[in-house]
Amino acid sequence: MAGRPPFKTADLMKKLMAEYYAKGSEAREKGVPVVWVTAVFPVEIIYAAGLFPYYPENFGALAAARKVADKLSAHAEARGYFFDLCGYARCGLGDAYAQDHPVGKIERPDILFCCNTQCGSLPKWFQTAGRFYNAPFFLLDSPMIETTPTTLGREYFVEQLKEMIDFIEVRTGRPFDMDRLAEVMSLSAEACRLWNEILDTAALRPAPFGFFDACFHMAPIVTWRGTREAVSYYRALKKELEERAARKIYPVPGERYKIYWDHIPVWPKLRWFADYFAERGALVAASQYTHSWAWKFDTTRPLESLAENYTEAFVNRGFDQRVQMKINFINKYGMDGFVLFSNRSCKPNSFGLYDKRNVISQRTGLPGVVIEGDMSDLRFFYEDQVRARLDVFFDQLEKGGGTGNQ
Repeated sequence: MAGRPPFKTADLMKKLMAEYYAKGSEAREKGVPVVWVTAVFPVEIIYAAGLFPYYPENFGALAAARKVADKLSAHAEARGYFFDLCGYARCGLGDAYAQDHPVGKIERPDILFCCNTQCGSLPKWFQTAGRFYNAPFFLLDSPMIETTPTTLGREYFVEQLKEMIDFIEVRTGRPFDMDRLAEVMSLSAEACRLWNEILDTAALRPAPFGFFDACFHMAPIVTWRGTREAVSYYRALKKELEERAARKIYPVPGERYKIYWDHIPVWPKLRWFADYFAERGALVAASQYTHSWAWKFDTTRPLESLAENYTEAFVNRGFDQRVQMKINFINKYGMDGFVLFSNRSCKPNSFGLYDKRNVISQRTGLPGVVIEGDMSDLRFFYEDQVRARLDVFFDQLEKGGGTGNQ
């Protein structure tokens, strides 16, 4: 990877994210409420209402990538928060109490909006932050979809969206514009379409783009989703990928294997993992995590479409559905093996991984491995142990020879 030319759009992305954080700092000065939102949340409503959405989970990922999550977590732990809590939450809470801010101070919220589609830790974190900042907290409750989505579940979520819009109207003192929501959703749908097409280039052999690239380029689809900026960025990235493919610039030259990675990366070890796999001719091609924002919206029925997309995310599904979703990715991208990350910070997504590994291997005939660690905190990452497990995994891949053209 060291000899690969950098993405030209990387500078554009850095500029775009700097602009995003600057807007957060400027919003309050202009009388625009700064609202915290979760990563899997109908942010289209927030943009349509003219509010500024801020993602504290992104703050946690940034702190993790810069390898200071342990320092920020220590401030939270000193206040009695257990070190077994979500690493993102510990980073956000720790920064609130800290005097030093190694990645910049987390933005103070005027309102907190949370959707519990992802997990049960987020509502408690946002509720705690709401008390700390003396700001109102609104929870969108998403019922878990164990087997198939139900009309009742969607209607339940739609009614909450209506209640949230009423809440926003009361807080802002102005009516909500449904036409503006349709415009925002159209922009969101276009950005998501481009993002999905970019992710799908990982199915090519060899591929010009992989999961570790996606982890870098995903920031705008989260923070700017619903804006023209996101659409422009992913148009530029898609064009650059086409150019790189034509010039045969690949993240893994001589690609031998495609690997599925389950969920969030280990942010402070992203480069380590990328180099480890590349040295073995393996492209980590895809993950449900980066596909979490590859949505489609129907602007003719906006609230219903939002409910369908934001409740049916893979993190809100039952065991069998999650297994099948992983197998679908494995088949779609022609994977040769899979890595399941048992993430100390994300227990709902780590539950049952050893059983899932066995089931997926039985159904696909492919080798898989479970590695353990934390997405943020290096105090819980044991490199020798992870390397040993991955080495055994690659021994299995070598014996199988790789599917090559599966």
